[in-house]
Amino acid sequence: MYPFSSNVQRGIIYLLKGNHDFFTQISSLIKSQYFEYPTHARIYETVHKYYDEYLMLPTDDFIIEDIRREIGDNGKISDYVEELEDINAISPESIENKEYVLDLVEDFAKKEALKSAIKDSIIHLKNENYGAIEGNIREALTISRQVDVGQKYFAEVTERFRRLYELPESERDVFKSMVPTLNRAIEGGLQRKEIAMVVAPPGVGKSLFLANQCVQSMMENRKVLYISMEMSEDRVAQRLDSIASLIPQRKMKTDPTSLIKVKERLNIFKQKFSEGDLVIKELPCGVTTVHGIRALLSILRNHERFEPDVIIVDYIGLLKAGDKGMAKYEAMEQIVSDLRGIAQENNCVIWTATQTNRQGRNVRLITDSELGDSYGQVRPVDLAISLNQNREEYEDGTMRLYAMKVRNGRAFFTVPLSINYSTLRIEEGEDDVEEEM
Repeated sequence: MYPFSSNVQRGIIYLLKGNHDFFTQISSLIKSQYFEYPTHARIYETVHKYYDEYLMLPTDDFIIEDIRREIGDNGKISDYVEELEDINAISPESIENKEYVLDLVEDFAKKEALKSAIKDSIIHLKNENYGAIEGNIREALTISRQVDVGQKYFAEVTERFRRLYELPESERDVFKSMVPTLNRAIEGGLQRKEIAMVVAPPGVGKSLFLANQCVQSMMENRKVLYISMEMSEDRVAQRLDSIASLIPQRKMKTDPTSLIKVKERLNIFKQKFSEGDLVIKELPCGVTTVHGIRALLSILRNHERFEPDVIIVDYIGLLKAGDKGMAKYEAMEQIVSDLRGIAQENNCVIWTATQTNRQGRNVRLITDSELGDSYGQVRPVDLAISLNQNREEYEDGTMRLYAMKVRNGRAFFTVPLSINYSTLRIEEGEDDVEEEM
């Protein structure tokens, strides 16, 4: 039996109606329906209502009078009078450990919210409203007492200045892209809880760019989770073998001795960047939801003790929206917003990609105009870049990166990139950076 007994519930009401600090900590966690007995539920509702209106806790006399007005003087008011007497008779020493009671309430609230979400899921399942199911369960799982109330702007000036302005770049916790010019534009790199998106037509190198970014992240001693819905785990690993070792895939397939060199170079890579690590996971396209990614993260955390600094999702167009009734552009925007939620919840950076509309192949430079209704995908992200390549550039092994959106820096410039099709390595080219006129 769960230990939220009637006596414990009485103790909670005793504390919340007489202890302002206790009330403020649990009022957002507890709902009246969590209480087993109607008298407890109504007393809690009355206290909550009074506090919301007057920002202070009510006296017992007010509680009784308010309940009397609601139920009428039909003799049942005596039940509330007796219950308050029992509550007031509680020995303070029996609930002296308020932190224990707070932890108990938090745990109980999570369980009750989850039970309620599961019950509601039955109705949502009938309507195929999977987004509502995911949202309710996520909300239940994230219930907690807020210990961190935020940053006190004036009180934390010194620490904030040290963190934002005074630390050298080598000591700042930034996540570099593989393009130095882009890093300079985004103040050295991305920050934790941020999301970046690569935009390109089909076949122009979205996945290849993400694979290179994966190697770059490991070279920063980051733990990376690579989620692929387009290629198998082995195919992704094969690409990374070439990028990390600088040995062409073709040579690996035709020259057995080259495999020895690949292993040697990968061992050197791992020794040099010893804290970096990688998990590659193939998830089924068109079926996997953002909730499925959350479930994967939970498994990795609990069973493998693996908590990624960087998550790469290749790519969002292959994810399934939770709410079947959404229009496609709305669903994609919701998916990106949910991915941003994952970045915030897991204190990590997310890289992902999306495709342009048909016009993306016919323009020299892909801007937000080529996204059309899909522009909503870009709204939640902190960094959006497009990859641009014509036939001549493809044959020359070059492309152009265009900074479409930079939330914390300058945008609207292009950077030349070079592609080694043998080793699959992408690097910044030598030409000058072009500013958009």
